[in-house]
Amino acid sequence: MSITQAQIEVAQNRQHNAAHDENLQVRLIAGPGSGKSFAIQERVKWLLEREISPDTIYVISFTRASTLDLRNRIIEYCKNAGLNNVEQINISTLHSLALRALRVAGLLTYPADPLVLDDFELDNILDIEFSRSSGYIPKEGVGYSPGRCKTIRIDYEAFCGTGQWEPPNNIPPSPPISQEERQAYKRFHNPRTQIYSCVLPGEIVRQCVVNMQAGLLNPVSLLNIQQLIVDEYQDLNPTDLEFIDRLIQNRVTTFVAGDDDQSIYSFRFASPQGIQSFLNRFPQASDHELRECFRCASSILDAARNLIDNHSEPIRIPKNLTSLYLESDPPVTGVVHRWRFRSFITEARAIAESCSRLIEAGISPNKIMILISNKRALLKTIIQQLDEAGVKYEAPKSDGFFETSPGRFILAMLRIICNSEDYVAHRLILGLRPGVGPVTCNNVAESTIQHNLNFHDLFYQPIPNGVLQQRELLALNHARQICGTIEGWSTDETLENHGEDITNLVGNIFGEQAALGWKEVITDLPRGMTLEELVNYFRADTDEQQASLLEEVYNRLEIQIPEYGLLPPKVRIMTMHSAKGLSAQVIFIPGLMEEILPGQLRRPYPGLVLEAARMLYVSVTRARAACIASFSTSRVVYGKFSQQTPSRFVANLAGVFSNRENGLSDDEVDSISEFVQNL
Repeated sequence: MSITQAQIEVAQNRQHNAAHDENLQVRLIAGPGSGKSFAIQERVKWLLEREISPDTIYVISFTRASTLDLRNRIIEYCKNAGLNNVEQINISTLHSLALRALRVAGLLTYPADPLVLDDFELDNILDIEFSRSSGYIPKEGVGYSPGRCKTIRIDYEAFCGTGQWEPPNNIPPSPPISQEERQAYKRFHNPRTQIYSCVLPGEIVRQCVVNMQAGLLNPVSLLNIQQLIVDEYQDLNPTDLEFIDRLIQNRVTTFVAGDDDQSIYSFRFASPQGIQSFLNRFPQASDHELRECFRCASSILDAARNLIDNHSEPIRIPKNLTSLYLESDPPVTGVVHRWRFRSFITEARAIAESCSRLIEAGISPNKIMILISNKRALLKTIIQQLDEAGVKYEAPKSDGFFETSPGRFILAMLRIICNSEDYVAHRLILGLRPGVGPVTCNNVAESTIQHNLNFHDLFYQPIPNGVLQQRELLALNHARQICGTIEGWSTDETLENHGEDITNLVGNIFGEQAALGWKEVITDLPRGMTLEELVNYFRADTDEQQASLLEEVYNRLEIQIPEYGLLPPKVRIMTMHSAKGLSAQVIFIPGLMEEILPGQLRRPYPGLVLEAARMLYVSVTRARAACIASFSTSRVVYGKFSQQTPSRFVANLAGVFSNRENGLSDDEVDSISEFVQNL
């Protein structure tokens, strides 16, 4: 690494100054690649060294998988420092913390700990059952569709996340949601989430806040919260912020870390204003900034900074982020290529050719990433060109095996083995089987309500006579057979024990193609991997998190890690959202057209246009040695060529876009390879 020890020491001093701050409230502004995770690890270590009891320390991260990754980092870091009892530190998502508070207070009203539904489950359980159960006709002559049901559910979800109907930076539906529709959804939602013991994202935190407002809940005293650390603070929505603020008002010492320039989750109702206004809400708080970027070469960071400086709110927090590679030994400028193409097919072909040449030059495929802002508009063409160029790639996880019915069915079985009280997984076992549709599942759910039954018991206890029709009874008996088959399996049994059993099960139910799909995803996994480890692996958000989990398995089994590492040796195609927190040596960002980024839906709303700029900023700063940004002046839309306009953001990427017909030249590949070697 060309970054010098003197540079590292300057950066670490800044990280330590923030981590060791004794103030009751501390805000840390940490730009991309500046060492935020290290500062959090150091904060925990420092607290333990001051003899703060580990069970009074609470660390909050954004997702379940990122929490697992942060937990592993903190425990390893503290153990390496010779500290004990670090497993007692409370490291969780905000949802898990809120759930725990409600449970301890006796305020949970579900038959089991409720699980947060993901997008697949929202679409295939709640939305589709609402469309079948409501019988509601919002307008004369207009039927109730799953699409409209999803819109109404998102409206309710927005209220959970913000405490407001029709909050800012939320694209209003057309036609607007009526009070009648909201009441219809509430009548459906409350009993249905009770049946399946599930919640919407943010719903549990909302319940916590409501109980805190009513004086019925004090998580600080119930859970003995003394020290709170919140990672990715800019990703909290207004309800999350109120929950954290109420903890702070109860004199919990709080350390929040984040970056308003990386706030890109308005679809979960997050806003950069939370971190921007922190010092206004808590005027006595200390303020720190990490200014040294360990990730991006200098030209890449220059382009990103120029972009965000020209597309941000007046209340944006000023930054002084600089690349450590500018004065490293040797200096590494890196490169930003800016390309313009006549058509998107040519653009995608140039990217595929470039990937092939980079790999031939010795750059590992998993160090190359293609980031897209719109899968529907861009993904198919890029995949076609990569296939033609013979480049192996990893498609976005939302298009992988575990987003198919057979994949979700297998995952549901594994979830039940790990948690027999997972009601949602049982609903998936029932509803994903071929021939079992939403009408059947909805009828089972409504019978559960009408006859005062427990949904989970239907899979294990005798079914009362006369409560189900023949079709529903047949579907449920098939699901009961699956649950009976796996009931004796345990979490510490392995892929060796049950991999073939799963192959046979999925093959009998979904056919040979599904069985082959399962065999393909487990081909390179160790046979000694436990079923619990499989669940965590398959539910990880990113390849990096999967590689980290896999490394633990390899170490436990004392298997030598392959020379090329544990990331799949493939070019990764990811959405801009899913790449947040990751990095690669070379990043391609295609499709920078106004029609795609910011795109037609965002363009009428200035706040969402600024968020689109932040998405591009986050994407550019994933690159370490090279970033290739590109657009085309035409693409095929619904079978016809459509003229495209360059995105308003391309003029602020600190350079000139040049006409191209091909990908990287040999000289350009050699230059990138040299930058990679010097990082």
